[in-house]
Amino acid sequence: MKQLTFVACLVWGFPMLAQDLAGHGGPVGALDLAGNKLISGSFDTRAILWDTGTSSAQTITRFHDGNVTQVAFLPDEGFVTAGQDGRIAIWESAGRAPDFATPPGVAAIAALAVSADGRKVAAGFWDGQVVMLERASGQVRQHQAHRERVSGVGFLPSGDLVSVGGDFRLVRWDMDFNPQASADLPDLPNGLQISNNRIAVIFAEGALRLFSEDTDLLPERFLTDRPLISLAADDDEIVAGAIDGTVWALAADTLAQRLMFQTANGPVWALALDTDALFSAGVDGVIRRWSRADGEALAAPMTERPVEYQEDSRGAEIWQACAVCHSLIPDDHSRAGPSLHGIFGQRIASQPGYDYSPALEALDIIWSPRTVAELFEHGPEAYTPGSRMPEQRIAAAQDRTALVEFLARASAVMDVAD
Repeated sequence: MKQLTFVACLVWGFPMLAQDLAGHGGPVGALDLAGNKLISGSFDTRAILWDTGTSSAQTITRFHDGNVTQVAFLPDEGFVTAGQDGRIAIWESAGRAPDFATPPGVAAIAALAVSADGRKVAAGFWDGQVVMLERASGQVRQHQAHRERVSGVGFLPSGDLVSVGGDFRLVRWDMDFNPQASADLPDLPNGLQISNNRIAVIFAEGALRLFSEDTDLLPERFLTDRPLISLAADDDEIVAGAIDGTVWALAADTLAQRLMFQTANGPVWALALDTDALFSAGVDGVIRRWSRADGEALAAPMTERPVEYQEDSRGAEIWQACAVCHSLIPDDHSRAGPSLHGIFGQRIASQPGYDYSPALEALDIIWSPRTVAELFEHGPEAYTPGSRMPEQRIAAAQDRTALVEFLARASAVMDVAD
């Protein structure tokens, strides 16, 4: 069981009004907001509870095995986290562990919602199942709602649940999982929010569509030719983020565009709405604030992490994707993954000070240029099954060679510097 740690100041820097929030060691893919409290979930296995007024981290949890994929506040000031491990964790009070947690699941959780009264929590899984948790009794009911990943769930004001899935279906369910209405979708849905008693859905084709409680199509708007991957909404406004870092703010009733602005150079994985501010997060782990009035940044840019080693090579270019979760500084495990300094010749899962998964510790691999290249040839799921590393591959053999040659040069240069 991971521990819960309390901190009294901002993880990087001193508390300051309207400061961006930086404390995660990897990409942030989940946000939720309640008053001056914000909860974030990351690839680094942590969920952080923030005070947005003082820009300080109040609580850091490390409970899930793997990514914290979804977070949500409860009406009674607790919160819920869900993860790659298929677990739902209820944090009703400050403690070293959640007050309640479901057992590990067979698939990762991709979507999460809390009913208005806080009595029910719904989770959608990568295998198409939807789970309903009754908080009072701890009873868990599950239903095969879709044939593919459930990318969004939400509670309607009536109490019914709606879900969208990779089978291109939108379905409204009663509390016994009897379908009440459904609609075929024209493209792959990537998220769902309830806004003003209507269902807002974003799509991989770059469209945002509204549906009635009976799943009838209402206004729709094509925003971009890039996939939309994040969504936040209240009764006045719907905000959607794209894979290229663009964000749109739209009127909740007509989808008329109010704002369009750039938040990052990479994907906007998560969004949250405050009264006057919008919070966005993505691959660099920093949670940024933007004005809802004009899209302007509400905080000075964060100081970049120290440059560890740079060169103009193909290997260094490929390394930039790795640097989101890994450092080249010896013993620097502050990001989602362990330091890769001096990786060649090391046994897998052997660096002291990093919390490896049991599955990784059980493997018998010595890292070498060949084994690192094989990892990215076959992908972590096949080469290191059970690890927390996001699935990714490097298709070209020459690119895999360029990366391992860069790692060898970087370690040699930094050893000399030490």
